[in-house]
Amino acid sequence: MRASLRSAMPTLRQVLARGHMRLILIAVLTAAVTLMITGVLVIRGYADRNLALIARTVAYTVEPALVFEDMDAAQRGIAAVAGSESVHHVDVRDGRGRTLVEWRRPGGGVMASIERGIADLVAPSPALADIRRGNEVIAQVRVYGGADGLGRFILSGLATALAGLVLTLIATWTLSRRLQRDVTQPLARIAEVAHAVRADRQFDRRVPSSDIQEVDQLGRDFNALLDELHDWHKGIVTHNRLLEQQATRDALTGLGNRAMFEQALPAAMAQSDATARSFAILYIDLNRFKQVNDTHGHDAGDALLIVVAARLRAVLQPGDEAFRLGGDEFALILAPGITAAQLAATKSRIADGMIQPVMLPNGASIDASLSIGSACYPEDSGDARDLLRHADAAMYAAKAGRVGNRDR
Repeated sequence: MRASLRSAMPTLRQVLARGHMRLILIAVLTAAVTLMITGVLVIRGYADRNLALIARTVAYTVEPALVFEDMDAAQRGIAAVAGSESVHHVDVRDGRGRTLVEWRRPGGGVMASIERGIADLVAPSPALADIRRGNEVIAQVRVYGGADGLGRFILSGLATALAGLVLTLIATWTLSRRLQRDVTQPLARIAEVAHAVRADRQFDRRVPSSDIQEVDQLGRDFNALLDELHDWHKGIVTHNRLLEQQATRDALTGLGNRAMFEQALPAAMAQSDATARSFAILYIDLNRFKQVNDTHGHDAGDALLIVVAARLRAVLQPGDEAFRLGGDEFALILAPGITAAQLAATKSRIADGMIQPVMLPNGASIDASLSIGSACYPEDSGDARDLLRHADAAMYAAKAGRVGNRDR
């Protein structure tokens, strides 16, 4: 009886093996789950910001087409922006929720379905951006994210984690006496690295090598996953910077756009307040621009805007910034510390820069001129909107004076 009981009792080696096996199972699963959750959370965060930038870019792209009710142009604009991005669906709806334009990424198959499900997990809610005409919201852009290679990344991560788990279990049965020193500690380091990546975004951390081949293979596979995650991180950061640049730069002239101007003006005001030095803004309008478009075509108008932008850049001093606000309107923010004499000299240089005729693509040349209005902060106003209105009024006064002089 006692012999049968003793034969039924587990040996010390079996107890240790089972204990170590449970410990390693928990450690490996924790590391694998932590890494996968880390990857999904990190990529989801960057995917959300990426989608937001794409939505803003689509809004800027389709705004002119919606204003002129050219839905084909809007469709092409969406395809041009979203076709090369991680996007599977874009729609534009009016204020009543009616769909004006819709775009879906073509493709099918099992992998596409899997990636679509992963996209819903990574970015379940669409990114939204309003399309405005003045202060009125005329439509809203909804951008739904895609997964591209993320599905393969997660599947390969799961396969690698599973392979590492199998190797570790094999090592557990054959090396039970060395598990505490050679397996548990390396796995603890893997968990530590995964935590550092998830909590502190330390993508440069790597798992050190181990004396056991299977555990060392797991560490190398883990490091390979970290390399892929690091590449994803760098790629998304770089892409976000590119999208941010596209969202804040005028595509035609390369100058800052209205959105960038609306960010730069409060920053200049804060710098002026901090240093107690005033700065000036110039509001510039291209005279008879519509006449150029009507007579020579829109290509000529675009060429004229490019030349004007280049000539405005030529007069900038260190610290000055130039923007195209839309249409034929430009603005300059002149660096703090400018005097009335320097402001007058800047206006004079701008006017002198427009003396030379502008050559158009069709071979014609035209004489272009600008109407310039200025306002100084805080002398003319301490409020951004009032400062703009002051400069705008000065510009229209200059335009009216030019027209009056021409009539006389």
